[in-house]
Amino acid sequence: MFQLQKDDFPVDTHVFRISKTMGWVPASADIKKTYLHLNQRIPDELKFDLNCLLYTHGKACKRCSNRNMSGLEKETSHGHCPLLAYRMHHAAEK
Repeated sequence: MFQLQKDDFPVDTHVFRISKTMGWVPASADIKKTYLHLNQRIPDELKFDLNCLLYTHGKACKRCSNRNMSGLEKETSHGHCPLLAYRMHHAAEK
């Protein structure tokens, strides 16, 4: 959709995991519901840049890219994830 210059917020594994951990989507959301939820709430002018940032962060952050972890909140020796300071402490509403 990016190549077609359409406003879209695709949800890959990194975006899905980070969005759930940050509390941006309901805890029960699967990838499809996360896609629908985020596309409805993220302003069109932010979708491309935010998606690229989350994808890049998910690949680069040692804590977030560790496949054996269940999310950002897991304590590891890999250091601190800078996103933790911005985590919402309540689940996103429908």
